[in-house]
Amino acid sequence: MIDDTPPHLKEGFEELGVIVDSYLRVLMLIGFSTRRDPAFTGTHLLLPLFQDLVESATAVRYLCREGMKSAAKRELRFLVEASIKMCFVQQQSYHTTHHEKLNEFEKVLTSPRVSLRDIDLYFLSDQSKTNFIEEAGRLYGKTSSFVHWTGHQIQRRILEINEGRTVGKETVDDVKENNVLVRQALAISLVTICHAVPPSAIGDLFVGEDGSTLESYYFGSRFMAEIDQYFDYKHERQAQLEQIKGKRTRRIQF
Repeated sequence: MIDDTPPHLKEGFEELGVIVDSYLRVLMLIGFSTRRDPAFTGTHLLLPLFQDLVESATAVRYLCREGMKSAAKRELRFLVEASIKMCFVQQQSYHTTHHEKLNEFEKVLTSPRVSLRDIDLYFLSDQSKTNFIEEAGRLYGKTSSFVHWTGHQIQRRILEINEGRTVGKETVDDVKENNVLVRQALAISLVTICHAVPPSAIGDLFVGEDGSTLESYYFGSRFMAEIDQYFDYKHERQAQLEQIKGKRTRRIQF
């Protein structure tokens, strides 16, 4: 396959690949870890949502590479909305069947309104909960503005056209801006999903046999790092806890 990526955009698109691939890996591991519960296939909404999350994340990668930024933002909005709704329903009624959940929470699932304030973000400190809800709210609002055709969206598109920033002619700054948005949205999805599955599944996933933390791009997220910190009580970590804490702090980037 011929790679026709402009040289000045190659680094940004390579980072985008890492962002998406890392999300898919952690998502897959959470799914595998949670499936150890025999009731998972009949009760957990992550099962039917999993394929949609994979499709949307993969689509975002290719849409961004092809310069289709608005379409990518619509996919990101779906990712965040679906993750929040799934978490809310699971926390409200974890052990009921899929059919029972669909009947009981039909209005929640069909409504475009979502709120993280209705979710128990028990892995996070009070300040982190506030910061996370505010960050997710800003991102949801930003991506929602691309679901419907609005005056703001039209004005922005006219400006891009006048500057020559059409499909295939994006700038380095355009790619960097998109990467930050994608990274933020996928981190919000993962943090939310972590609160939708049993803590034991997350602990077994994040903490290795030697106590070390799972190696992932997403532990550069301060929120994911705090989820990892929740499991510092584990016996496997006690012998090297200070080293683990130091590494955790050093790799926080966003």
